[in-house]
Amino acid sequence: MSNKAEGRVTDPDGKVKLSRLSRHRQGKARRMKRLLFVLGLLVLAVFAVGAAFDFPYLNVARRGGSWLAKKISGGSIGGEDKADYLFLTNPQNLQALGGEVSALFAIYKAEEGATSKRTIIYLAFLTYNAEQGDGEFYLLPETTVTYNALGQPVPLKQALDEEKGLDLLRSTVNNMTASDVDYLVLLEFGEAMRLVQNLDLPPVELEEDLALPNPVNGDLNHLSKGQEIRDSDRLLSYLLASDMTDNKDLRDARLKRAAYYLPPAFGALGGEGQARLEEELASLDRNGFLLPSTGSLEGDRAYLASLIRAIGELPEGKLVVKAVPKVEVVNGCGLPDLGKKVGEKLLSFGVVVSGSAGNAKINVNGEEVNDFSHQTSSLIYRSEDRRVLAYARYLGVLMSIGDVSRASAPGPEILLIAGKDMAK
Repeated sequence: MSNKAEGRVTDPDGKVKLSRLSRHRQGKARRMKRLLFVLGLLVLAVFAVGAAFDFPYLNVARRGGSWLAKKISGGSIGGEDKADYLFLTNPQNLQALGGEVSALFAIYKAEEGATSKRTIIYLAFLTYNAEQGDGEFYLLPETTVTYNALGQPVPLKQALDEEKGLDLLRSTVNNMTASDVDYLVLLEFGEAMRLVQNLDLPPVELEEDLALPNPVNGDLNHLSKGQEIRDSDRLLSYLLASDMTDNKDLRDARLKRAAYYLPPAFGALGGEGQARLEEELASLDRNGFLLPSTGSLEGDRAYLASLIRAIGELPEGKLVVKAVPKVEVVNGCGLPDLGKKVGEKLLSFGVVVSGSAGNAKINVNGEEVNDFSHQTSSLIYRSEDRRVLAYARYLGVLMSIGDVSRASAPGPEILLIAGKDMAK
């Protein structure tokens, strides 16, 4: 084939030049590339605006990312296998979350006035481990004291009104549980009530007579043993143990009721499927209830629905309900009322104290006798559970106790021996 046929000509010096037709075609191709580039930028800008402001039909960027993440993780779109649980993928960086994945649930009441206040009335740390096929519902006392950005002591129930309060909440729970907080679910009591109503949870049959006050308005509900309750306000009041005032009784009642009711309740929800659960979560119509957010209400509801479904689909007996351990205080130096004094200090920190009237003991020739030789205080934990160790260490920080050790002998999960240093 000649150069001319190819659209090229050779000048007298032997140099190859493009014909006029070839130059025209190349110029047209360059203009088309520029046009396609500009159109591509416009499309990306439109999708970005749709994702940022949640415009209908335009918010496909995040959905596409979720689709890609699920394909990478091996899940099938619209499938019901474990790999497609949305919450196992971080909604912002689309990284897969392995091992234990957690969500901290905080139910709060909003108090309107000169300044708006949000007071946490219930804290629960829910974890799911896909590799081990189990989960845990871990109750935390909202009365527990932590320290804010100024170094001032504040109870966790006030964390939402503190500067960087969400970070404070996360870091404190991390220290108390030895686990990172992957998700934070914030529900105002009214939202939680509507959610429970829409989920159509099974009723609970009361094992005793109760007088349950509404945690927000104080309305009292008198209920009888054997009575079934399914109204969302009563059901929540039952789980929150709003009838208890003493923190030890509150902790014990919440643990007993959650262990009795929640595993079968989650199990009932697990069989509903993702789409049905998302419909039932439609009452959550406020941005910010899930952190980190997917960027849209629809996405946030889908993530929360997938977490509920995952817990509900666990085999029977694989959801364990626990609570922060109680602490027993004993007098280790013989100073009168020292155990009581230390117990009261723990109570001021929101710690659940099981007793403070005993003395430290030592075994001498097979007989237990008082041991008042402790110059410095110590904390002893009796469990292989890492959460018990984490909480013992947290108490060590609160009480300025450096000696935290494990013992295999029978006894309370956490024992504080008050030494002579506590008398100062």
